[in-house]
Amino acid sequence: MNDVLPFRLVAEYDRMRLAMYRKHGSCGRRMSIRSAGHTLLLRFADVGYFNTVYGDEGDVINRLSEVERFFHASPYGCRLVTPSLSIGTPLANACALRGWIPDHEYVWLSAETRTLPSPPPHDFEIRTARADEHDLFFGTYLTAFGADKDRMPAAIRNMRHLFSNPDLHFLFAFENDQPVGVGMMYLVGGSALLCAGAMLPSSRRCGGHQALLAARIRLAQSLGCTDIHSWAIRGSSSHRNIERTGLQTVRTSLALRLPPDRLA
Repeated sequence: MNDVLPFRLVAEYDRMRLAMYRKHGSCGRRMSIRSAGHTLLLRFADVGYFNTVYGDEGDVINRLSEVERFFHASPYGCRLVTPSLSIGTPLANACALRGWIPDHEYVWLSAETRTLPSPPPHDFEIRTARADEHDLFFGTYLTAFGADKDRMPAAIRNMRHLFSNPDLHFLFAFENDQPVGVGMMYLVGGSALLCAGAMLPSSRRCGGHQALLAARIRLAQSLGCTDIHSWAIRGSSSHRNIERTGLQTVRTSLALRLPPDRLA
């Protein structure tokens, strides 16, 4: 299996989301997407996460000036994500000289669908989000990820457009008839990307995240996907939970961040 595939799927997932927000949302003028060689640049002035560069080390190292011009005056700076960057590599050294600093260390995980074990039982109701639950789904999503409450209405207006993409699947976790977590899955050909899995703070460490992972794996199997992928911060509970489902860490990479004062 191609061990760079989870990285490629994550980059495509983020590109797809920002493209939909730019096309259908009310803040499209504040979003930019650029592809240069094997490098993808995403910018959204209102959301720190989307100020991101995805690329191969050999390509990015020759585009650092272009990258920094693209993010000029970004209030969040930007971050750089590659499949396998580590301290001491030529790109890491070049970035350090320009003021980039280490950020999270990510793991990229993969498995062939047929190799995954049967998921264990759980106490949560997991089901697909209904058509009348779009706002509730993304309200739960944003709360679980710790979003600023004042920005939630605008974010939900953008995010609800994602329901029009037939390659996205939206799963809700309920406990005592109350939503407690969410998980999404993105299909690209025969591959499935497990994404956006999170539980409300009051419902964490109770098995809900594992239940959402298991439900998405079963869904991928039922849809005929040949392989399943995901990513997480190295050593996090998400990393541990994903490995418990049977996915294996195939790569590790250090992300770098350029603070906003370096782009002024």
